[in-house]
Amino acid sequence: MWKLDFKVLKQKGKARVGQITLNGVTLSTPVFMPVGTKATIKGIPLDLLKDPNYLGHENTIKLILANTFHLYLRPGDELIKKAWWLHTFEHRDGLILTDSGGFQVFSLGLSKRDDRGQNSHNVGIKLKEEWVKFRSPIDWSKHIFTPENVVDTQINFGSDIMMVLDVCSPSWADKNTVKKHMDMTHRWAKRAFDHFKPKYDEARGVLFPIVQWGTFHDLRQESIDFLSQYAWDGIAVGGVSVGETKELIRDVVDYVGDKLPADKPRYLMGVGTPEDILHAIENWFDMFDCVQPTRIGRHGIWFSDNGNIKITNAKYREDFSPLTDTCECYTCKNFSRAYIHHLMREWEMLGWILLSLHNISYLHTMLEKWKSEF
Repeated sequence: MWKLDFKVLKQKGKARVGQITLNGVTLSTPVFMPVGTKATIKGIPLDLLKDPNYLGHENTIKLILANTFHLYLRPGDELIKKAWWLHTFEHRDGLILTDSGGFQVFSLGLSKRDDRGQNSHNVGIKLKEEWVKFRSPIDWSKHIFTPENVVDTQINFGSDIMMVLDVCSPSWADKNTVKKHMDMTHRWAKRAFDHFKPKYDEARGVLFPIVQWGTFHDLRQESIDFLSQYAWDGIAVGGVSVGETKELIRDVVDYVGDKLPADKPRYLMGVGTPEDILHAIENWFDMFDCVQPTRIGRHGIWFSDNGNIKITNAKYREDFSPLTDTCECYTCKNFSRAYIHHLMREWEMLGWILLSLHNISYLHTMLEKWKSEF
């Protein structure tokens, strides 16, 4: 009996509304996870995500993401374990998903090129069958990730949903390289699940495999065929937001969606624009995360029904309307474009906090409305 209970409540064509229950928390899907990389969503107290007065919707956010790579380096998983897990450490009573840290490790080493445009791996990582060795960007100290210790690190975090360590191929990698990375990741996935199986009942969390392998349909299919045996509680798809064009990303999403196990939640990693989320929902996906809502908020950009808009444009200096008439979040109910324009022009952090809160709320409300009209 698997710990994560997933039910499909409604389905029309390639889209579906579902329900996840895990560790006493029930939430509906499709769901967007705000990214709290270092045990915080930059500038936003996590209590705001469960307060309808700030979020603008009675159904609040029950699932967020944190990053294993950064939390492992500082403050460390042993300290977080002593603090009674991430939930207590960051004062969060909902569900927390942690990624494996693999993307961060390999982005240090596999996404670099030298001045001649040639691939260069001499940036701090060494990949072997047993492990990947890397240097901390904080102090250049040496560290090793294995499929097994990444599981144990996330168990120490008290994560509700954990991800396996995989080899993330850069978008420019040739097919032979991608195939090599895929085969190694499959072996790593087996090791991770073999290690996790005797700990499954005792651990708080569940473990998802990750389907990668670029835009090659045959490799994606091979990976789905192999990793579906480990979709005990859910399955993820990665490698769709690492430099590919929007057309190629959508091609992958269109191809893989209905080939994943239908009775498990399907998590599309790193996708967070309104249009891309809606496209993925129409192609069988249930879960999403991305740093974009808060990242663009810190750069003065907000989500709207008419696309992304930059608040620092001069025309908003005397615009006293809300960011979006259709949004009920704290930002839109209380502040004008002119005021937020002023904050951003003056480099006041409240400006990017208000925009980040709006962008998170906008995606959440968009999905809640989509589900209510489904």
